[in-house]
Amino acid sequence: MSIQSVSRAFTILRTVASHPDGIGVSAVAKRMNLHKSTVSRLLSTLEAEDAVERSDNGYRISDGLAMLVAPLLLPQNLTELLRPLLVKLTEQTGEASGLAVLDGWNALSTAHVASQHNLQVRDWTGESFPLHIAASGKNFLAFWPHFRREEYLAQPMQAYTPHSITDPAQLRERIFAVRQQGYDWTFDEFEVGLCAVAAPVFDQYRRVVAAIYISGPTFRLPERVRDGVTERLLASVGEGSRMVGKYLVGRVEGGGND
Repeated sequence: MSIQSVSRAFTILRTVASHPDGIGVSAVAKRMNLHKSTVSRLLSTLEAEDAVERSDNGYRISDGLAMLVAPLLLPQNLTELLRPLLVKLTEQTGEASGLAVLDGWNALSTAHVASQHNLQVRDWTGESFPLHIAASGKNFLAFWPHFRREEYLAQPMQAYTPHSITDPAQLRERIFAVRQQGYDWTFDEFEVGLCAVAAPVFDQYRRVVAAIYISGPTFRLPERVRDGVTERLLASVGEGSRMVGKYLVGRVEGGGND
């Protein structure tokens, strides 16, 4: 790609970014004073690189590009923003809570608040696990673009226990359920005897930037308490999403200064 093409590509990205609901090829070409075929070719290249995606109104910025720049807009560690929610969640449920962010094709644990029980779950902070294994990871998969999710499902998937889901068809069903209900319960898939429930934290454009999870021994989270735990988790991620959205809007309006 020539220097001129790179320059044009960035101009297109700026133009598309200024139209969150999408903008058509003709409109972009008119603003750039370029031939429609040239703009169409550049947009196709940007789409192939997951920088833009098609919408009802033309093209818009894709989740792929948004996730690339999100770490630059969010605090270096989301812990400083969301940790108070984890502390409250552990106080409410009596079980450990944590925060995970996307790390390539893994979910990276970045925060942990321990419970007061003598029998504790391990602090996984700083460790990452395949998306299909962790409850938090399935939340990222559920809201990925279709082609990206299928790329993940096409790879060989490691099983951690006999209960781990590694069959693509079964995992698609599970991911669809996560997207519909907004959370995922995992039982014995990561480690026998452990269970966890996780839900996504969104930015202002409903892109997943993190997942909050609650984990503990399966015997301490029987079916009779799960609805209550899920309800508190969903309230927590709802508040977390509002906090992240407010933070990002402030960063943009303030020119990126804290």
